[in-house]
Amino acid sequence: MEYAAGIVLFNPDIVRLEENISAIAPQVRDVILIDNGSKNVDEISALMARYDNITYVRNAENCGIARALNQMIGKAEELGASWVLSLDQDTVCEPDIMEKYDSMARRAKDDVAIITSKYRDRSVEVDFGISGEYEKVSFCITSAALNNIRCIKAVGGFDEKLFIDMVDYDICYALTRGGYKIVRLNYTGFLHEVGRSVTKKFLGKPIIIFNHSPLRKYYWARNSIYLKRKYKLGLSADKRVVNRMIQTLLYETDKLKKLKSMCKGIADGYKL
Repeated sequence: MEYAAGIVLFNPDIVRLEENISAIAPQVRDVILIDNGSKNVDEISALMARYDNITYVRNAENCGIARALNQMIGKAEELGASWVLSLDQDTVCEPDIMEKYDSMARRAKDDVAIITSKYRDRSVEVDFGISGEYEKVSFCITSAALNNIRCIKAVGGFDEKLFIDMVDYDICYALTRGGYKIVRLNYTGFLHEVGRSVTKKFLGKPIIIFNHSPLRKYYWARNSIYLKRKYKLGLSADKRVVNRMIQTLLYETDKLKKLKSMCKGIADGYKL
């Protein structure tokens, strides 16, 4: 099997990006960088010059995560890969992640669309639960997900209406409802970071507070409503949005601006 890895860039921290590329470049044949209009392109170019297996695609502006992921899928297929590992720009993989993923990919049936693993967050502890060497799951984040190109294309790829946030939820809904499977290896395969996360208690249970910007709050709320309508998710989606708004009010700074952004996002979610 042929594997590629792809990283979506937007004004990346070069030190973090170097850690990312150095960790994954020896493990795959091709590393694809999809640059969404970064301003530090000279630094990116200097970093790329140190590697001999990088393919660079530059967008003139920020086209959003979903379109960049579709570009990644297309470029990986063009380069002859059947699977592509999607990475955030600050993700750092373990040196054996592709060995683990390859072992599963070779055993997997045709309906396995994504292979993922547990991860360690830089800021908070994430509880995945353990139920064996691997298990079928309904959702995974996009970073360090090994995507079966054929399956992703079969469900129409990533929904470019989303731009950013909930892109991972959407592709997982599309795949599972299309009869495909997501398999998680219960080994810790990568280092990751979601926003400026902290752990708090909410209704007696530990929750992760992401501390995203008002703009990210807008897209999260807008896209949550859009996905509710697209997949007919019902009241469970509404409850999730309300809980996130309450958590923002209780635990985050710049509360009113964030809540105003979320309210606008909810309204716009019904217009998409």
